[in-house]
Amino acid sequence: MLFVLSSLMLAVMDILTLDAIVRELKPLLTGAAVGKIHQPGADDLVLRLWNGRENLRLLISASARAARLHLTAETAPNPQTPPRFCQLLRSRLRRLLTIARVPGERIVRLVFSGAGESRWTLVAELYGPQANLLLLDGEGRIVDSLKRQAETGRPALPTTVYVPPPALERLDLVADLPQPPTEQPLVDWLNQAVTPMTPLLAADLDAAVACGGDLRTVLEDFRALWLAEKFSPCIVGWRGRSWLTPLLPAYLELESARRFATVSEAAEAYYCDGAQDAVFGGGRGELERLLGKSRARLRRRLEQIEAETARMGDYQREQQWGELLLGNLARLRRGMTELSVDDWYAEPPTQVTIPLDPGLTPKENAELRFKRHRKGKRGLEHAERRRTETLEELDWLEGVALALEEADSPAELDPVREELVAAGLLKGARPAAKRPASSGVDAGIRQTLSPSGLTIFWGLNNRANDRVSKSLTATNDLWFHAHRLPGCHLLLKRDGRREIPEEDIVFAASLAAGYSRGRHDLKVEVMLTSGKKVRKPKGARPGLVLAEPERTLMVAPRRLERDAGKRSE
Repeated sequence: MLFVLSSLMLAVMDILTLDAIVRELKPLLTGAAVGKIHQPGADDLVLRLWNGRENLRLLISASARAARLHLTAETAPNPQTPPRFCQLLRSRLRRLLTIARVPGERIVRLVFSGAGESRWTLVAELYGPQANLLLLDGEGRIVDSLKRQAETGRPALPTTVYVPPPALERLDLVADLPQPPTEQPLVDWLNQAVTPMTPLLAADLDAAVACGGDLRTVLEDFRALWLAEKFSPCIVGWRGRSWLTPLLPAYLELESARRFATVSEAAEAYYCDGAQDAVFGGGRGELERLLGKSRARLRRRLEQIEAETARMGDYQREQQWGELLLGNLARLRRGMTELSVDDWYAEPPTQVTIPLDPGLTPKENAELRFKRHRKGKRGLEHAERRRTETLEELDWLEGVALALEEADSPAELDPVREELVAAGLLKGARPAAKRPASSGVDAGIRQTLSPSGLTIFWGLNNRANDRVSKSLTATNDLWFHAHRLPGCHLLLKRDGRREIPEEDIVFAASLAAGYSRGRHDLKVEVMLTSGKKVRKPKGARPGLVLAEPERTLMVAPRRLERDAGKRSE
């Protein structure tokens, strides 16, 4: 399988690397003729381009695990029949006119000429699980997309005007030199508020200041280096994982560094070289597809339930009409098709015309209305039960999907697979890999210390979340969860203290936000409550609990440094 990942710790291409690649490709690809377009995988497109000097192969991937864009020298077998989206692009695109990244976003727009005077824009939204490729016509309307709404969560319907994802409010380092705040750690500010930036280079700039560099001068030098496009692309080892970066860190203690001539070459090596098992033996892709189909099925079911509810109409009106008919029995005769009566339920009372079945007696017509009322009431109650059950199942699947995104090893992937097997959604599962014995805390549970030294636990999957909430939480501990978003169950242990510093509470809340579906947002609302107000209903699915909030906080998401590469830039 080509175009697979070479490391279990890889991530979606960050905005800094993406910007460097687009800058690097612009002089190479502008004006290039489109030779052939291939779609070797469900998420990957390869465009063969002739720039008058050489043939180049541009890979654009909308993979949830490794959305990216770069040149590639690799070749891959292609399906005998090109997929739908690939066929569409082949019929439309003739020559690449421009390639540009949308400022502040992981979105690349490639404008092509077509037959005659036609213009087409291929929009690459490289946002991880929401990554997608869309073809727009000359008026900005969607012609088609690689992934439909059910897969991405955003509508991408043909003929509708394309609307980009909501923009992140961040300071643009390219446009101007921002003024760093004094009350926030530099590395946090760089990661959360500045674009383009990466956790690796944010740590390097922070280290430069810690070594005595003037903060403003350090930022000015970095900005000047970036604007001059003096790239030094490399793959470095730092804190136990590999990082792809267009600039070599100068102040960090690196474990390794491998340099490349271009950012595209570095990206290809990072994502593709020597990859044998990017998805943990094929398991991740299988689970991603299963979850996508299952969530799409539940969303369709919700639409059907809403449609059925609308068809039931106002069943209460049926009872009122039945009462009105009983009150006017003396005026009714078999064979009548309608009856106009005073509607004493209206305010003020008005005339209403009630349709009748001419084949029924007056009492039978009234009873028909009562029968419809009872049927509508039962149907609405049944629809509401189905709606509640469907929403609960969808919430559970969103938690499973989040756990799958967080999984960085086969050991962390196993609980996700086991949960889907237990739910009957997956058959023929492989035996779980043998894992080393834990020292008291499950492999799916993370642990750290708050600023004042209190212990914090949180789960990376539903079963781990259950253990955090059921086994580790005492009645007076504090329990956190992203408000109305899929996310981890996070526990701040009181460790015998009567009072917990507000700094610790905010820190714990920011971690709960960072390990939730809102981890890419600037601010996330997080609820907290005491352990005694958290309970798991009997028979509830893994990871689902009932909690009575005591307060909520708006905080910036925070992740451990080992997970920082999964952040949105």
